[in-house]
Amino acid sequence: MLTRRTISREFHEWSNRSAGCDAVHACCVPMTAVIDGNVPDLDWTSQAMRIETQRFGALRMKADQLFLFPQGLVGMESLRSWALLPDPDNPAVAWLQCATRGDRALPVISPRCYFDEYRVHITRRELNSLHLKPGAELYVLTTLSGHVGKLTTNLRSPILLNLNRRLGCQVITEDQQPIQKPVPVSPPNNASVIEIARRAA
Repeated sequence: MLTRRTISREFHEWSNRSAGCDAVHACCVPMTAVIDGNVPDLDWTSQAMRIETQRFGALRMKADQLFLFPQGLVGMESLRSWALLPDPDNPAVAWLQCATRGDRALPVISPRCYFDEYRVHITRRELNSLHLKPGAELYVLTTLSGHVGKLTTNLRSPILLNLNRRLGCQVITEDQQPIQKPVPVSPPNNASVIEIARRAA
């Protein structure tokens, strides 16, 4: 039986395997493969689709490269299709880019890169939308916000991704995690995260 304790332990063990700062790019769509200024218009029935974005320009990708969020994200419940893209300048950061709203993109990090003791405590019901099976590959991300010199991340509302099913959800942890946890300017690999704040402002 999958209990809250086993859920927490599974996330902890999985996070240990991806604690490196560049691990956030592990499940991203390669930018070199998706940026293209000469691609067909957005067509959800075709193998490839065009997504016009403010931040990355025109993107071309297949539907199976997107993540489906059945409940959307907090405050953006109607936006359900998102692409996870690597930041071209910072391996510690990725972007969740909405596939249907080019002006919606969220910078995200792997919280274990900065906070070794971070664990996600949630109930089994909150994982239902991910359709997890034994051995499923999970990923935990948190959103990044703030300004130059004062970056924070939301540890209370992590984003969970089922890489096998390309499903995602944003949850509220049962324990009192900080909503605005200060993020060190320099992660362990000395890669600066300041530039991402300029683009996220």
